[in-house]
Amino acid sequence: MVCAGFFAIESKAQAPAIDWQASYGGTWYDFVTNISPTTDGGYILSATSSSDISGEKTVASYGSEDYWIIKIDAFGTIEWQKAYGGSGSDVAIHVEQTADGGYIIGGYSSSGIGGNKTVSTYGSNDCWIIKTNASGTIEWQKTLGGTGYEIFYAVHQTSDGGYIVGADSESGFSGNKTEASLGGKDYWIVKLDAVGNISWQNAIGGSGSDLFADINITSDGGFIIGGNSTSGITGDKTENSNGGNDFWVLKLSSTGNIQWQNTIGGSSDDALYYCFETGDGGYFIGGSSASEISGDKTEPQFGDIIGMPDMWVMKLNNSGLIEWQNTIGGNRGDVAYAGAEKSDGTFVIAGNSSTGINGDKTEPAFGAAGITDYWALHLDETGNILWQRTLGGEASEVLFCVVITPDGGCMLGGASWSG
Repeated sequence: MVCAGFFAIESKAQAPAIDWQASYGGTWYDFVTNISPTTDGGYILSATSSSDISGEKTVASYGSEDYWIIKIDAFGTIEWQKAYGGSGSDVAIHVEQTADGGYIIGGYSSSGIGGNKTVSTYGSNDCWIIKTNASGTIEWQKTLGGTGYEIFYAVHQTSDGGYIVGADSESGFSGNKTEASLGGKDYWIVKLDAVGNISWQNAIGGSGSDLFADINITSDGGFIIGGNSTSGITGDKTENSNGGNDFWVLKLSSTGNIQWQNTIGGSSDDALYYCFETGDGGYFIGGSSASEISGDKTEPQFGDIIGMPDMWVMKLNNSGLIEWQNTIGGNRGDVAYAGAEKSDGTFVIAGNSSTGINGDKTEPAFGAAGITDYWALHLDETGNILWQRTLGGEASEVLFCVVITPDGGCMLGGASWSG
């Protein structure tokens, strides 16, 4: 069952009340992966659905999983919905409105030609990009991949009317991938023109495994990208690993060339999930950390179980150096899957928590031990907690996205198993 919750923030110091919430789903498994505001004051949601027509789902399925795109108004009422897929598995990850009022949609697919998928796969799993008009009718679609395995993470429209795509890839020269593999998996950045033709591409990695997580456009027309790396100094990587897995953040030019990079981590596993430019020209990044004080990590873990991570967020300057960092959590697992900057320079971070009241967590968990809730926090300009909310039911909730709304609130989306 897909669940999205909207929050209207009343003040910096006071935790917001729930303005509205909605569940969208059918009789099987459905989850929201991304929410983007639209020019009419509503929102466009990317979801993945295994349901046929049932519940709120009014469009038939094509395969085991399909892209499910839902247009809602400012209060969560469905205005229209579309399913896109072939006979296999098609997982939607990202959607946003384009300058012409249509939408760019991305995810990954194991489907061949079938359903409303008109482009074949190159390997076992490829990126699948769809451009639609304002009502969701497909204008063009593109498969990106090689003979190996590709996972899509994000797509954004660029100032020239084209698109930048972020993925990871284990393919060598094959399909429409024209760069060799550098290690187990590499970051793969692809620039498309306005109709989906490849303008350029760059595979970025070292000899280990480099798992992509996020890409966003920067004010100079370049890109900030980030993910996770086990690579030492090899290939494109100029710094050694601090531990098992580190944050790896890079700034690219508008043509995909590396301008700077930073490997950030402690002695254990650290996983980055988001990165974006801030209003002051720096960068905000976050994810999770199971590291104690070591390497770049200056604060101890909260968890009392080995391997249970905390949220780990930080502000970088415009050269990628750490300005401040904050480890946020309790005695069980806490992960920051999404973050956003408000107009006043403060930040909202959100993710999952299985922690009760302890450490930084001031509200009880809703489910039994090990059951995850949404956990949303408002941080000031230097990372101090202003307010927090725990949101959930008796079963698990898994958060995937957060967006700041026009009234200064925030919308959270993901999946819920609770009644």
